[in-house]
Formats: sequence, structure tokens, C-alpha cells
Amino acid sequence: MSRSETRSGSHAVSSNGTAMMFLLLAFALTVFGIVMIYSASSIVCLMSDDLGNNPAHYASRQGIYALIGTGAAIALAWADYHVWMERLRYFVWGGTVLLLLAVIFAGSSAYGASRWIQIGGFGLQPSEFAKITVILMAAALLNEYYAEGSIDSRSLAVQAAICFVPIVLLIFKQPDKGTVLIMAITVAAMLFFAGFSPAASGLTVLGVIGFILLYASFEPYARARMEVARNPWIDPYGKGYQIIQGLYAFACGGFSGVGLGMSRQKYSYLPMAHNDFIFAVIGEELGFVGTVLVLAAFLFLLYLGYRIAQQASDLQGRLIASGCVTMMMIQLLINTSGVLGIIPLSGKPIPFLSYGGSSIIMNLMLVGLVLSVARHSDVTQTSREERRSSFRVYDGRGASGFRVLSGGVSTTPESLRESRDFASAYGDGRISTNTNGTRRIDLGPSSSDRLRGRGASRGGRE
Repeated sequence: MSRSETRSGSHAVSSNGTAMMFLLLAFALTVFGIVMIYSASSIVCLMSDDLGNNPAHYASRQGIYALIGTGAAIALAWADYHVWMERLRYFVWGGTVLLLLAVIFAGSSAYGASRWIQIGGFGLQPSEFAKITVILMAAALLNEYYAEGSIDSRSLAVQAAICFVPIVLLIFKQPDKGTVLIMAITVAAMLFFAGFSPAASGLTVLGVIGFILLYASFEPYARARMEVARNPWIDPYGKGYQIIQGLYAFACGGFSGVGLGMSRQKYSYLPMAHNDFIFAVIGEELGFVGTVLVLAAFLFLLYLGYRIAQQASDLQGRLIASGCVTMMMIQLLINTSGVLGIIPLSGKPIPFLSYGGSSIIMNLMLVGLVLSVARHSDVTQTSREERRSSFRVYDGRGASGFRVLSGGVSTTPESLRESRDFASAYGDGRISTNTNGTRRIDLGPSSSDRLRGRGASRGGRE
């Protein structure tokens, strides 16, 4: 087996191993989430006649949603992501816009927002799936701009406005500012990974944050949330109650926690313990150690996703994979920062851990897209690009790479004209150049002529 074949094979094993670890970690987080949802919601469900006094009501439903999401993830991983980018992305975009319009005209309201469509007892949240659409459209546009060069900067801006502005405005209408912020940071990260300067990516995020803060300043509910985040004790039994109870949960958990299933805050003290504040229950039951391990698991998931993105054979694959795992991490940070009172609460769930049908299905679909990039990247081409990138001119300080001693063939018009004039001036003499760059004419027989003998033909010696 040749060295190139060996390296290509090792690259394939590495890529498959990374994808398998990514899949297993996402599966482990999903199972852990179902366990924590059961722990956080069992008491409330047991006391609720509306939920059939079934302590496993939310956990069992989350399991069903996870199975649906797993099926969607398998379908996405099996399908080639190039098909989505080349043939189906406009259908996905159109379907997303229609679903968001349906929320405006026929959506159901809860907790001061209208974000859901009721379909056969299942509350579908289109803004969750709009996140996937934004990733696909951003990857397609940036690929056309950078890799293919089929659009210029102006066309990129126009098409981005056509793709994203309707989605953003419809989500703002719900209102759902947290989702807009997640989308903006994800797209800014994709801009950076595509080749935009860090300043441009940072200004994109700052511009969106500034717009959201300006918009929220005119909305009493959002303004109250910002005030509570700054000091929840200004209204300890009203708007600040949930944050304070969450902080109590962390305080009770201490370093090692009170034990799995032994939370006291879930006894109707902490609202939405199985959803927005699942991280507080983790902190209470598993302590500081448990919360750090959860954060470490997500960081490792991010690392594996970026490894898959790095091994992708084209820019589209790299942007899809990196965009998916970046979005997961941003959702985690926004939720945990809100629970800790660092930023205003946004109502965004933790991927895989918080209860929510649309959320778990969407995040498992992101997993499927990342696995599609891992499966359908051209390993041979990627391995060839890695070998090519390792070629370099030897500078005397290392032991690898090509060594260029001197000379080389110059193909500039001036050098070619000079060589032609020099050859015409000295007839059929052979022109050679030594290591110092000095040219000379050799009119004698060449070494092959000497081997043949003077009377030999070109076919051999006499």
C-alpha cells in the first residue's frame, strides 16, 4: 500500500472516529436530559390531575420527541448535504416563511408570546426550525461568494437581505428576540469561519445586540426583565422570583449536590424547573461538579463538531458543521447566563437537556446535518489537500518539505525573450546555467552522444 493510500485510510478512520464520538456524546446528553426532566418534573406531574398524576408525563413525552428527532437526524445524516444546498434550500426557506406566517395568523399564545402552532396535540415552534434554515442559507451564500466566486459583495448583501430579513421580522413579531440573537451570533461566526475579518463578524453581533436592546427599551415586559437581571431582589415575589429560586437551587447544591432526584426546589418552588431552569436543578442535585461536567461535555461536543468541519472537503460542509455546533453552544450560554442572572432571561432551552418537543427535534436535526458533512465529504480530496498544504520551500531550519537549491525555470516574458535571443545568437549550442546563475554554451557532444559514438544513430550504438 502506498503512503498516500495509508494517509487517506488513516484520515477516513479519524473522520469516522470523530463522527462516532460526536454521535455518542449527543446521544448521551439526550438520555441525560430525559433523566433530569423526569427528576425535575416528577413531583409537579404527580400532583397534577390535568397530567394524569403521572410522574413520568414530561419525561415520556420528551422520549417520544427524541425518537422523532432521531429519525429526522438519521434521514439528514443519510442524505448528502449537497442535495439540500443545491436543490432543496429554497423549498426549505419557503416552508419556513410559511410556517412563521401561520404563527402570526393562527398561532397559540403562552407566557406572553405567540410562537406555537398546534398540530394534533403537538405544539410546533417554527422559529426553532428557522434556525436550521438560516444556517443552510448562510452557508450557501458564503460558498457562492468565497468558493465559487459567482456573486460579488453587492449581490451577497442583497441576497442575504432577501433571505434573512423576512425571517427575522416574522420572529420579532412573535416576539422572540432570543432566537434572533442566536441566529445573529451563529451567522457572525460563520462569516468569520468563511474568511471575513473578526472586526466585521464582531460588528455584526454588536449591531444586532444594539438593535435588540433598543427594541426592548420600548417594550415594558422586556424592560422589566433587564431590570430584574440587574437586581432580582427589587421584586423578590414577582418578576425576580424565578431567578432567586434558581440561585437558591445552586446554593443548596454546593460542590457535590444533594443527590440525583433529591432536589427540594422542584417541589413547586422553582417554576419551569424541567424547562428553562433545568440547569438550576442540575446544579442543586449534582452540584458544582455536575454543572462543570455538563459544560465540559458541550465544549467537547463543540470541539468534535469543529474537527468534523475542519475535515470537510468543501466550504459548504465546513460552514454547515461549524454553524450547527456553534448554534448549540450559543443556546447553552444564553440559557445558563440567564439562569445565573448574568443576562436577562430569554426563555431559550438548553440543547438536549431542557424539555421541549421542537427544541429536541431541532437540535437532533443539527446533529444529523453535522453527521451528513462527516459522511459525505470527499476523504480522498481532503487527504490530498492536507498533503498539499504540508508542501513548503525548505528554509534550512526544518527536516521536511521540498528543498529548492537554486535556479528554476522562469516564465516571465522578459526572461523568455532573453533566452530566445541568446539561443538565436549562438546557434545550436546547448545553453546551461550553473549554481551562480552564469550561463555558458556547450558546443561539444553531449554525454548521450559520447556513449553512442560518433557514427551512431539515435537508435543505439554500432
